[in-house]
Amino acid sequence: MDVSIVIPTWKGRHLLEAYLPSVISATEFYRRRKGAQAEILVVEDGGGDDTPDWLRSCYSGEVLTLEHKRNQGFAAACQTGFLAARCPVVLLLNNDVRLKEDCIEPLTEHFRDPLVFAVTGKIFNQNGDVFCNGGKVARFRRGMWSTYENYDVFPWARPDLSLLSFSAVGAFSAFDRDKFLRIGGFDPLLFPVEDIEISYRAWKRGWYVKYEPRSVAYHDASQTIGRFFKRRTVEMLSRRNRILFHWMLLHDPRMFWTHLLTLSGRFLISWLLLDWRFYWGIFTGLRRLSYIRAKRRENRRTML
Repeated sequence: MDVSIVIPTWKGRHLLEAYLPSVISATEFYRRRKGAQAEILVVEDGGGDDTPDWLRSCYSGEVLTLEHKRNQGFAAACQTGFLAARCPVVLLLNNDVRLKEDCIEPLTEHFRDPLVFAVTGKIFNQNGDVFCNGGKVARFRRGMWSTYENYDVFPWARPDLSLLSFSAVGAFSAFDRDKFLRIGGFDPLLFPVEDIEISYRAWKRGWYVKYEPRSVAYHDASQTIGRFFKRRTVEMLSRRNRILFHWMLLHDPRMFWTHLLTLSGRFLISWLLLDWRFYWGIFTGLRRLSYIRAKRRENRRTML
């Protein structure tokens, strides 16, 4: 199956220098093994540095460079890449991901099933000694989906096993290009939980997200975000946008009212804990209520 590899980047030349060679190696390995087409697209999101010139100078025959004149954010960079991609499967990578050479083929095999939306792989840290991400397990508790748990299996024990995941990990997952564009891509408001939100949207349309333990990559999180954004800012956005994700997509009445009652209780006691970030999340979220209502109506129309 033909595959496009999309890598959004922003001020990330040093990361591409370190990790892009592994992507090229894995792409060449896949072409030789499958006799399929495979392309690499790097979307430079208005970083204002010399990354586009460097890419064209060093990798003009191996990488297609797409350039935003101004920074538009991760969701827009992904959308540009998916629109330009020519293949039915798109492997989305962060610019700080190193691929194991044989990782692409096991991901693409799943897209023979027309109901598969995305397939997420196994991620270790760059040293390869810490398991970071696998199949995602979610539990609805205290009025919200908790999505932090991972599971794994030995891939050689049951290579034919079909494994599900609550969400695809945006750093290293393959997507059905047509379904991704049809569903509208990542929501630009919901950074950095956009991969969880789009996966939940896909499930509600009757599509599957799968986990493939044979596909391995290496990634130390936040190598770009950590250099340019304060950790506190990212944590605040993550907390707020996890709440907004529920306002947009939680349609089951019992679950939705449990969510609202839990938030009400937290609203009453968070001042005792000096948790001012919670109030910031609620009030800044309410400012976007018209957008959230529109998204909620749209998602209700398209869900099963």
